Amino acid sequence: MATDIGFYHCTRAPALDVAARLAAKAFGSGQRLLLLGAPGRLEELDRLLWTFDEASFLPHAITGALEDAEQPILLAPDMGEAPPANGARLLLLLETGLSPGFENFDRVLNLFEDGGAAHERARADWKALQARDGLQRSYWQQKESGGWDRRA
Repeated sequence: MATDIGFYHCTRAPALDVAARLAAKAFGSGQRLLLLGAPGRLEELDRLLWTFDEASFLPHAITGALEDAEQPILLAPDMGEAPPANGARLLLLLETGLSPGFENFDRVLNLFEDGGAAHERARADWKALQARDGLQRSYWQQKESGGWDRRA
């Protein structure tokens, strides 16, 4: 099965908010998620996941805490050398660009905001993947009215 890589260009909502919504969606569908980001962004996301929806709780932890393997949503600064401790098949990249080993996941969601370094990394990653076999890539941009438009 080919790895499906979606590039999500966050033009209307901050990537952090989009990451929280996607984490909730993954959890709701029973998928385990590995979410990569810079340490400061992970701390922000950790706080957001505690308060994201007052009616529910999104079980998660930053890697290195107790019971990593039990976490449906695991936040990490990098993938490390081993498969994710929580067995995730879904990888969400929060403004980090592609990491070595991404092809070991069924689906990769690469979130980036308009402009800045993450946007440039996404553009370079998109081009670098063009000729690679065994990958499916798509590019999504936020709509004015909400939701996403597939552009490529």
